Amino acid sequence: MTTGLPTLPAPGTPVGPLGFVQRASAPGTATWEYDVKPEHFNPNGVLHGGVVMALLDTAMGHAVGALVAPEGAFNASAQMNVHFLEPIRAGKITARAKVRKCGKRLAVVEAEAIDEHGTVLAVATASHAILRPKPEPPSS
Repeated sequence: MTTGLPTLPAPGTPVGPLGFVQRASAPGTATWEYDVKPEHFNPNGVLHGGVVMALLDTAMGHAVGALVAPEGAFNASAQMNVHFLEPIRAGKITARAKVRKCGKRLAVVEAEAIDEHGTVLAVATASHAILRPKPEPPSS
C-alpha cells in the first residue's frame, strides 16, 4: 500500500525551489520552516505573499496527508484563505498546521506563520478534499 504522500528527504533538508524545511509531522499536525530570501521580495521590499501562502499550504497539506495516508487516501487543497498580519523582511518563518476536523470527503485545517520572536505573521484556514483511489473493476 502506498502512503499517499510523496517520499520526502529527511526532516531538516530543504525541499523544492523555495527551500521549505519539514521540522515535524504527525497525523493531523505539521511544522515547516522557510528562511527569508531577498530574491523572493515583492517590489515593496517585503516577502511576496505567495511565498507565505505556499509555506502555509505546505504545512496544512502535510498535516491532512499524514492523517489520511494510512487509509490509502490522499488530499488536495480545495479552498484556502489567508490573513497577512505583518510585513516580512528577514529571518525564519515557521508554519504550524493543525487539522480541526476530518470527515470522509473533506478536512478543515488551519495554520499560522510566526517569526523567531513568536510574532504571528499570517493565519490561514483551508478545506482539503479527501481523495481515495477508485477500486479497480473486476477482471473478466
